[in-house]
Amino acid sequence: MTLKVLIVDDEALARSRLRTLLGECSEPRVDVVGEAGNAVQAMEQIQRTGCDLVLLDIHMPGVDGMALAKTLRELAAPPAVVFITAYAEHAVQAFELEAVDYL
Repeated sequence: MTLKVLIVDDEALARSRLRTLLGECSEPRVDVVGEAGNAVQAMEQIQRTGCDLVLLDIHMPGVDGMALAKTLRELAAPPAVVFITAYAEHAVQAFELEAVDYL
């Protein structure tokens, strides 16, 4: 089984680090299908390539990660969402949006 992952974070260095960490995963095998620096790019990627999991930052310019997660829930086959953030105060809201995890 291969897990298709989209990384969404406005910081290129954070996306790069996540890509490196995911590259070390062996079970399940992970295929990073794309990266996005904002919610608009993320939706374009999801519509174009699809994915099983979105690693999602909360604080981004424009539409934030919480709003994107709400939009993703409305898709016919929504991907799982794991929030990746340095801000603990959003954890309850993240789980209310059915996040798989909050790191």
